[in-house]
Amino acid sequence: MKKLIFALLCMLGVIACQHEEVLTPQELEAPSPMEAYMGDTGVKSAAQDLALSSDVLDEMNEILSMEGKEYRVLMAEYITANGSNEVGKIVLAKHVGNKQLDADFVPNDERREWSGPNFNDITYAIDQTIDAVPPFGNVTAAETDAAIVRASDTWDALKCSNINFTRNPDYGIDIGVIAALYGFGGSLAILADVQHAGWRDIAFTPGVLGVTFTFIFTDANGPTDIDGNGKYDVAFREIYYDPFWLWNVDGTNIDVETIALHELGHGLSQAHFGNLSIKKDGTFKASPRAVMNALYFEPFTELQGADIGGHCSIWGEWPHN
Repeated sequence: MKKLIFALLCMLGVIACQHEEVLTPQELEAPSPMEAYMGDTGVKSAAQDLALSSDVLDEMNEILSMEGKEYRVLMAEYITANGSNEVGKIVLAKHVGNKQLDADFVPNDERREWSGPNFNDITYAIDQTIDAVPPFGNVTAAETDAAIVRASDTWDALKCSNINFTRNPDYGIDIGVIAALYGFGGSLAILADVQHAGWRDIAFTPGVLGVTFTFIFTDANGPTDIDGNGKYDVAFREIYYDPFWLWNVDGTNIDVETIALHELGHGLSQAHFGNLSIKKDGTFKASPRAVMNALYFEPFTELQGADIGGHCSIWGEWPHN
């Protein structure tokens, strides 16, 4: 851990280091736990490998503390592919508050300066750099952007809430606080309440398709709850898509819009939903079927009753909750 923290401090300029001591991107062979989705591309990516764990989140929080930031990583929620022998989970930082899971945005929270000038709006931003384009599959930057916008519009169209889910400019910045903290690219810039950091900075544990990281506000006493609702105050959330899959927008392989819709559910404070059981062939089935199931089965871009109910219970009274 000390070696990793030293490297992170070098990258952030907190201490002086020789260039060769800084973590640099290394080419990793694409893992292939799901050949039906991933195929044999024979291509390497500059994405860095990151195994999600509580220790990793704690290391990131130590850097944030040293940098004097007023937010910490609370948790990471991820979805996996059916057949990967793993179900999507939540990874929780061990040393943030009392391990409380619930966290939500606070209406009119001026600490979310990236969401102004109307702090009652919830905003999103999409990485537009070349690193935001999937290295595998057959999609363009314009197609992935359009798919993410469609997913955003699907949540925003629900009539039970009035969150005004609007897009902020990306300013050509390589979005990705998590990537920057781990020395894998990205930047410490925060551009919106929900940030899409793209595909190429981080490669997660084989089987993982997408991950949403939740950052919460902290002060000298730890995590804050300024509205007294029993939930930590969300600062922002950040979404990553794993590069080592064949991404598409045509209803084949891993569908960008489907995963974006799921991860945006996490971005808007929803957890995983549904019971998962193992079939005789070793794959899983979900009951009931929902966008917020912890597994990806096939392209699925229509919100179900459970998804809508969860969203409405969280956002139905916004901004007066």
